[in-house]
Amino acid sequence: MRAWLVALLVVLAVRTARADEEDRVEQQTMRFIEKGDYLTISSNALAKLFDSKAYRALSSGFTSTVVIRIWIYPKDSAKPVAFVLVRRSVVYDVWDEAFDLQLDEPTGRKRVREKRQADALKRLTTIDQLPVALLSTVTVQQIHGLAMHVELNPVSKETLAEVRRWLSQGTGGGLDRGGAFFGSFVSVFVNPKIPAADRVLKVRSQPFYRPRP
Repeated sequence: MRAWLVALLVVLAVRTARADEEDRVEQQTMRFIEKGDYLTISSNALAKLFDSKAYRALSSGFTSTVVIRIWIYPKDSAKPVAFVLVRRSVVYDVWDEAFDLQLDEPTGRKRVREKRQADALKRLTTIDQLPVALLSTVTVQQIHGLAMHVELNPVSKETLAEVRRWLSQGTGGGLDRGGAFFGSFVSVFVNPKIPAADRVLKVRSQPFYRPRP
């Protein structure tokens, strides 16, 4: 009985620690660049998404999925002006000994094959000049912020169904002000009760603004 109680307390402690970690919002400095008609970001926010166990799982033959939701919102407001959904998945082909990735991003869908596990991880976690908003939606000289909610292997059926519906619209991750995901900023970022996943990251950028040309 005593051993059972100790084991239960350990499990509860781990779950509590994970819940505290998932509720925490990390502040991170990101790089914002105007590129054509779009505002893009570069960030290393996903560096903490994979621990050693999650990294080993990449070669298990089961699919690993990363879902990234990004909102751009004006200062002192929880009403976003832009939303982007990014979905990245990888599965190890045991016969060819290669990692097959599918990347659904605002620029469209791309399939990539990597031979090295480290390169597959880099594909999953790199954010380099990712389009996050049309410049026309981000008012010049108005202070804005970026909120990023990242899930590794989300298990919520509702979340997965919503991701599939969004991506089936044929615009990749989209650069949108509408849709079901646009209205979910409060429910998945502000509200601490979030869908279960292997790991969840919440990140805010530094305040930024578009200078007048």
